[in-house]
Amino acid sequence: MKNKQFIVGPVELYQETRDVYQKDFTYFRTPEFGEIVKSSLKKLGQLIGNTCPNSMIYLTASGTAGMEAVVENCTNKNDKCLVINGGTFGRRFCELLEYHNIKFSSIDLEWNEPLTKMHLEKYTNKGYTMLFVNLHETSTGQLYDIEMLSNFAKENNLLLVVDAISTFLADNYDMNKYGIDITIISSQKGLCLSPGISFVSFSTRMLEKIKNNAIPASMYFDFKDYLKNIERGQTPYTPAVCIMYELQDMLELIEKEGGIEARLDFIKAKCEYFRKKAAEIGFKIPDYPLSNMLTPIIFEDISAYDVIQVLKDKYNIFVNPCGGKLADVLLRVSHIGNTSIADIDDLIEKMQLAIKEVKEAQCVKQ
Repeated sequence: MKNKQFIVGPVELYQETRDVYQKDFTYFRTPEFGEIVKSSLKKLGQLIGNTCPNSMIYLTASGTAGMEAVVENCTNKNDKCLVINGGTFGRRFCELLEYHNIKFSSIDLEWNEPLTKMHLEKYTNKGYTMLFVNLHETSTGQLYDIEMLSNFAKENNLLLVVDAISTFLADNYDMNKYGIDITIISSQKGLCLSPGISFVSFSTRMLEKIKNNAIPASMYFDFKDYLKNIERGQTPYTPAVCIMYELQDMLELIEKEGGIEARLDFIKAKCEYFRKKAAEIGFKIPDYPLSNMLTPIIFEDISAYDVIQVLKDKYNIFVNPCGGKLADVLLRVSHIGNTSIADIDDLIEKMQLAIKEVKEAQCVKQ
């Protein structure tokens, strides 16, 4: 039985992406490969809402590496940062800033606590210079209000750093519209590619700050070097060549579909279909704002983790577990990747069977 992935990354790949590996590749230290990179990053920048030339780089590394590289290259000892910390990935920004000895405060949210203006107001006019947010806190599914965050950053003259790794190509996103200074995304989520590349896109004022900042401690992640090389479509070190060909193919697929709006509508339609069916069955979905990327399901009388194990072991269906105190409370179903309405119907059917099996096993134990 073939595995079916309803996880947020790596996702179920499209067949066109798999077929990329049957084609011939160009040696990456050639002008031809450089043109592929420049063309792809230009298209990607348009999807992100940043048309500033040579303002996006890519790293052969995970999304967390992209986050750390941003902290290394884009902050300095004079910065005072504010972090939205509502889960695993918001906390990761806190850990990175602490590791690199950058001053910061964090707005700590409970897992089911929506972010509001009241959380932000106490930090108004307090000397902060940068605001860090994981826009879609993937560990809980909460989607923060980018307009509210943008307004707060503008009112306080903050540089706005957004980890958009699990909201890009699932929810509306526009760097220029919201005055975002850094966007971090990665290959294995909304782009539906293999894992291994993170992309970082900069505003003009962030490019100026990078230019004036000291050289970072890490030679491999020196943004000045990447920005110089990207002008010719190259990277300082060996890139993930195959994933760049996947990217080229996926960007062409999005164009054929009708562009970013068609892609967003497609993900939203799958998301809404799943949530409607789930609600009809009686599954409990959190009432805080959610991304179209995934739907969390709350379990109160049985273990979410046990349900996940049955789906995996018996039906070859993979959904996202949660860690720590939420391991038995939440499972998360992704709506990105090469899945269909028929796949969603099958998932819901198998979830009901898995829940029944877990309940029966629980009764036997009691």
